[in-house]
Amino acid sequence: MNKTCFTPKSIKVFGGPVSEVTIAGGFAFVSGQISLDPVTGEIIHGTIEQEAEHALSNLKAIIEELGATLDDVVKTDVFLSTMEDFDRMNAVYERYFGTKCPPARSGVALELWGGMKIEIGCIVKL
Repeated sequence: MNKTCFTPKSIKVFGGPVSEVTIAGGFAFVSGQISLDPVTGEIIHGTIEQEAEHALSNLKAIIEELGATLDDVVKTDVFLSTMEDFDRMNAVYERYFGTKCPPARSGVALELWGGMKIEIGCIVKL
């Protein structure tokens, strides 16, 4: 299997042994995006709605840089710091993915790095 790594130019990324995007088999596997300023890479803490908006906006920018759209997303993984935020996160999520044929999704609550409230990754059909 051939795979390639893609580093988006639209977002400042963290270092470490991780690819922001790995492309294989006609799919792009996008690492989890959090609420951060895409220019400075600074974490932005806020309400779940604010953090979800930033994370989804960053995810959208990466997907568009790949030449795809949110309609090409086939699967998302949503990690929340508490399931109490699920309904409020879902209202923001729906604005991005709609209700007609949204991607398949997993949702998990766990302790997130840096006190974040949300992290969202996805798989995109290219």
